[in-house]
Amino acid sequence: MEFKIIDNFLDKNYLQELKKAVFSPDTPWFFRESITDYKKDEEKYWYNHNIYSEQEPKSGLFPHIKIVLNKLNAVAINEIRVNSMNSLKEHYECEWHVDKNFKCKTAILYLNTCNGYTLLKTNPETKINTIENRIVIFNSELKHKAVSATDTKRRILINFNYFDSPCALTT
Repeated sequence: MEFKIIDNFLDKNYLQELKKAVFSPDTPWFFRESITDYKKDEEKYWYNHNIYSEQEPKSGLFPHIKIVLNKLNAVAINEIRVNSMNSLKEHYECEWHVDKNFKCKTAILYLNTCNGYTLLKTNPETKINTIENRIVIFNSELKHKAVSATDTKRRILINFNYFDSPCALTT
């Protein structure tokens, strides 16, 4: 599997509960100077909220994503974070990158619809439009890049890095 796209991934009621928690004014967001570690630009910053890392939940949002983990058949989690990319006057593409330098799965769950997108470095490149309740799943070795929106205030998604089989934990 190079990648898989699933629309209407979550039940509508559950999606609304998840969005209410993520979009809450009480959810803390943390400033990041660059979208990737490769390039810093004063206008191309973003915010994230770490849900899970270092082998433990880091946020009160963790209980809200357990259904997503079940649907992904995740047997172990490496990292889960919510990303908020501000809109710009023109689309901005971050650098090609991988989230993890080891074999696992990456899944991106889009929480709002906008004209931003994700590019996958396939042959030819694949453009994944940002559509609410769409998820794209791919192997962590597949390079990708985020592209900002121009038509909404921000592009919000949840990024999952996980293992979907016990064998993957030992390779």
